[in-house]
Amino acid sequence: MASRRIGAHVPASGGLAKRALGYAETIGAEAIQVFVSNPRGWATPEGDQVADLKFRELAAERNISTWVHAPFLINLGSPTEATYLNSLKATSFALKRSAEIGAHGAVIHTGSAVDASHVEKAWKQIHDGMMPILDALDDDAPYLLLEPTAGQGQSLCRTLEDLTHYLESLEYHPKVGICLDT
Repeated sequence: MASRRIGAHVPASGGLAKRALGYAETIGAEAIQVFVSNPRGWATPEGDQVADLKFRELAAERNISTWVHAPFLINLGSPTEATYLNSLKATSFALKRSAEIGAHGAVIHTGSAVDASHVEKAWKQIHDGMMPILDALDDDAPYLLLEPTAGQGQSLCRTLEDLTHYLESLEYHPKVGICLDT
């Protein structure tokens, strides 16, 4: 069994290697979660290969596990086409940046169908949009972690049992896991 690690979401402004790892060291974190883009926007800024390498090396040297949290705007179940398409792009980007910085995975919120009449279509569009992204991942690629949100409105994962629908829609893909926020 893998050892459990204690960590926190850490700030990354000012650079992952300097700020995120510096903060992790200050609080004694063994694992960290970071944003690699604006958490409240759709921008997908390119990484810096030199900075990414430095971060990967220092995180490995300090034995700190890293996870990426994707933007809060992601809603793969949205009935709005623009939101859905941006969500696919942002999820793919989070997985790409996770690989570039050596993170174990990217965390996304499970989202909402927004309207009760859209729930069944939401599961289908999640499947149709995400399976090509997941199937393109190599065995050593980062994981996609599903984080349920508070159960308001037409939240797709109001309860832990609701995660079953998500996992089924993603065909229990081996690169998909679950993240529970405390």
